[in-house]
Amino acid sequence: MYRIQVIIPTALYVQSTITYVHYVSPCSALSSLWHLKWRLITALVFLDIIYNVFFHPLRKIPGPFLARATVLWRLIRYFRGTWHDDVVNIHKQYGQVVRISPGEVSFTDEHAMKSIYGHGKHVVKSKFYDAFIVSNMTISFFATRDKNVHRFLRSRVASAYSMTSILTMEPLIQNVMDFNLQKLGELADEGNSFSIDKMVNYFTSDVVGQLAIGGMVGFLEQKKDVGGIIQSIHDGFYFMGNMGILPMQMFWINNPVSKWLTKHFGGDRLNAFDVFIDWLDSRVEERMTKGILPNQRRDLLQHFIEAKDPRGYPVGKKDVMIEGVNILAAGSDTTAIGILACLGYLLTDPRAKAKLIEEIDNAYKELGLEDEGREISYKEAEKLPYLSAVITESTRLHPSIQYQLPRIVPSEGAHVGEYFLPPGTTCGTSARAVNCSREIFGSDAEDFRPERWIPQSIEDKERIRKEKSLLMTFGMGSRSCIGKHLATVELYKYITQFFRYYDAEVANMAKPWRTNTQWFSLHQDFLVTITRRHH
Repeated sequence: MYRIQVIIPTALYVQSTITYVHYVSPCSALSSLWHLKWRLITALVFLDIIYNVFFHPLRKIPGPFLARATVLWRLIRYFRGTWHDDVVNIHKQYGQVVRISPGEVSFTDEHAMKSIYGHGKHVVKSKFYDAFIVSNMTISFFATRDKNVHRFLRSRVASAYSMTSILTMEPLIQNVMDFNLQKLGELADEGNSFSIDKMVNYFTSDVVGQLAIGGMVGFLEQKKDVGGIIQSIHDGFYFMGNMGILPMQMFWINNPVSKWLTKHFGGDRLNAFDVFIDWLDSRVEERMTKGILPNQRRDLLQHFIEAKDPRGYPVGKKDVMIEGVNILAAGSDTTAIGILACLGYLLTDPRAKAKLIEEIDNAYKELGLEDEGREISYKEAEKLPYLSAVITESTRLHPSIQYQLPRIVPSEGAHVGEYFLPPGTTCGTSARAVNCSREIFGSDAEDFRPERWIPQSIEDKERIRKEKSLLMTFGMGSRSCIGKHLATVELYKYITQFFRYYDAEVANMAKPWRTNTQWFSLHQDFLVTITRRHH
């Protein structure tokens, strides 16, 4: 109502100005119209800010002034890659419920988390996810906001991502790990510092290549980003994740004019996702045309090709392509970030590293792995209590995706903390904000302390059970990460075998790495030197 009350006088003012313009000379009229345009824009922006701060239904919810006034506050922080720190800081300053833009609320309240993200809740995703709809492909189970569509699309591929399925592929993962250890040995022998963030990304990317398209892509072999595929994925998600919070985001992404402008003036970064898409398209086209070879194993790509649509008919290329994007684009970085989180916290905590190495060495000895000449399996590694604690703690502090995961408040509204959110409000949380919440994880929530996950009493067991149920590392509810089993197996195998065979030191202890959050919360400039451990 307030917007109507202020827009009508503004329109009358504009009309009177235009009437005046008719009485002046043509040149003067043109100039006056330009002035009028900017005066009108300025007036509307000013009035919108006044409305957002003083009259908006969310006006009583605390937050930075600029965040309450305009979307620019968060947009700037998304684009500069600092949201991982910003979101934690605003919750420390303003509490568990914070207004992060005029129409959106961030929360870390545990009851609201279960209410908004829990199974069976009548809460849908916001239009933010429309930005993840890839041109010339069917919608993915991640991007769709329709719960029935999501249920069908996810169930169609769920068996391929189950722990049972992943464990049948463990020998293939071990093959890539063996090759990774060989390449790390070459770097150890050279004696120079290198970017462990890149090598880990090469490993996880070759793993999904091995599982999805029948073989490693060649990142580890060449120790480089072959064809710029990895950078293409990073840039694509940077674009989608940031465009998603813009007003009318699909106008900017999908209309022909914006596409033409992006293609011709957007630069390499805004057009980079095409590199990955073209690479994937050629592999999908070849497989769908030629079929699987007699001596070729049935990989995930074949599973996707043999899937059915809702009517029971074979899927088309667009369906196969989007599943390829899910596993090859989203399935490598998320795991790499988890591995790097473990490496980062261990290499900057000598006590924790020494304790873990002792546990790993004892396990190899007790299991007789040296005598058998084999590597530790996931099932064996997951039984190591300190290793499990390190992985849980590291990924708690540095989840792979730290942007907001927005939802729309249903028709009955929702209570979030002490506030009532009206229907249609956008609300959500960041995995890092929740995982670092002092109200949930205690006063040392931002400290790396693996011991918090090792129970010493019955009370500890109950606390750990509750805290694990609130972890947002892999999301929550029916929309939780479908690839968490694959990520978990890779994490256990990589960390165990890396520290079994190598020791490592950070090149710059004052600033071990740089975090750049651009949808994926990436480690960058993580330089280390490694040496072989002799047994």
